[in-house]
Formats: sequence, structure tokens, C-alpha cells
Amino acid sequence: MIRRSRRSRFREAAALVAALVIAAMARPRPASAQACCAGGTVVTPARLALHEDWAVGVQMKARSNPGSYGVDGHYQASGGVEQVFEQDFAASARITDSAQAGIMVPMFQTHRNLSGIDDWGSGVGDLSLTARYDFLLPGQALYWPGVGLLVSTTLPTGTPPDKAKHALAADATGEGTYDLTAGVNVDKSNGHLYAGISGWATHRFARTVAVPGSMPINESFALRWTILAVASYVFENEAALGVQVSTMNEGIATINGVPDSTTRLRTTTVGVAGVLPVRDNWRVQGSLFSDVMLASFGRNEPAGYGLTVAIVRVWL
Repeated sequence: MIRRSRRSRFREAAALVAALVIAAMARPRPASAQACCAGGTVVTPARLALHEDWAVGVQMKARSNPGSYGVDGHYQASGGVEQVFEQDFAASARITDSAQAGIMVPMFQTHRNLSGIDDWGSGVGDLSLTARYDFLLPGQALYWPGVGLLVSTTLPTGTPPDKAKHALAADATGEGTYDLTAGVNVDKSNGHLYAGISGWATHRFARTVAVPGSMPINESFALRWTILAVASYVFENEAALGVQVSTMNEGIATINGVPDSTTRLRTTTVGVAGVLPVRDNWRVQGSLFSDVMLASFGRNEPAGYGLTVAIVRVWL
């Protein structure tokens, strides 16, 4: 009985980790000029599983954007090159049995080539602080799903595009504004299977864009909505494999007090991800993902594909 209980607990934990990997790579992307930037996120690569107290991790991400979505939502191939390499340094701590908090610091290296200009840039991105409170765990009740509250904030520690100094703004690493995010996660585990859906809203604070030689522009943003659905299967050796679908939508922004209907944002991403526990204290995670490069699945966003690889150390 003890062995069976422990195995069941690890299956649930592995399923949660698989969902985490997928969610982490599916967080919403900023607008085209800010493809490298980290927006508000409610999960990190070091999210704690059920039996973990502390975790630190490093996630490496490589992304290529061969095109973008226009104002009308149509996908168009790009005439240039955009490649983004990201390293996320994350840590999480359990506050109570039901609550945990985390921090994530991203770093970016961006390569752009357009019209004969080859531009490389790098720097620290926007720092994210996250928290989660589980009212009910996914395997705690026989029929009821788990329910968790998700909150986060992003601090503008990166370089926004209007402050970039390179010709193609490859040195831009942030959005230039604070944001606050709140959401709910509903999930359920049953034996080898895990499924969950999360929804959150992000409020980005207004900012002033000051480009040398031009009048300052005051920009305020509509609420950003994100929905993420995940499903995973946990094997007998505690490895897990999952799939995900996510969509992000943001309404009309206001420029100098005037609503601008051309500023709507949308992106849709699909992917697969896996996790492989190494002993009791380490896990290796990875994912493959792609934006849906079809009309109406995006708007005013870069469109691309990529992969992530992460290693996480946990303390039980």
C-alpha cells in the first residue's frame, strides 16, 4: 500500500510537471517589435510539484520567426531573419502546503537580418514574480478537479524597443511597462492521465514612448486574455509526455487618448512537451512548439516555432 501510494503521488507530480513545461513555453508573446520580450506569466520552469519544497532551474529556448501576422490577421512570410535565444533562470519556494511563490529572470540574445543589415543584441529581460494557491489538488478528490489561483507581476528590468540602440532593435529585451496577471487553473489527474485548463487576464500599465526626434507617444493597453489547455500521460517510470493548445487575445490600445483599431493582438500556439525525472532530485524537461501560421490565428504578432530544454533541481 505504501509503495502504491508513493507511485500514485509521483504520477500526479510528473503530470503537473509536464503541464508546466508546456505552459511555460506557451506564455503570451509581445508585439512584432518585441518578439524577444517576456510578458506577464503565471507559471515558471521551476513550478513545484506536490511533494517538493524548493526548486531552481534553467530553461533554454530557441525560437525562429519566419513570418508575422498582419493587422488584418493574415500570415505573411518575412523577407528577413529573426532568431531569439533565451535563458530563463527560475526559483520557487513552497510557502504552505497549498501556496508557492517563484521568481524568473530571463536573458535574451537576438539576431535579425533585414535589407542587408545584420544585427545581434543581448541583455537581461523583464523579471517576473509569480504565486500560486491551490484550493484543491488535482488528485485530492474522487470526482472534483483541482482548483488553483494564479497571480504574477512583471517588472520592466529589460530594454524596451524605443530605448534600443541597434538599427534593427536586436538589443531590445523588455516591454517597458509593469503588468499584473490573475487567473484560475482547473485540472484533474486520474491514474496515468492528466488534463487541465487555465485562463488568466493581464493588465499592462500605460507607458510613454519617447523616440529621439519625435513627439512622445502615450500608449495605454486593453486587457490581455490567455487560455491554455493541456493533457499529458505519465508512464510507469514517472516520465511524462503532453500536448497543449494556447491562445492570447488583446483588445484595442489607446494612442494619445485615441483608440487605434489596428493595435489588436492575437496568437495561437500548439506543441508537445515531455519530462524525465532523474533520481528524486533532478528532472529534465523539453518541448517543441509552433504558432499556427494560418490566417485569423494571429494578429500583429511574429509567427514562429522553436524548442525548449530545461534542467531543474528540487528539494523534497
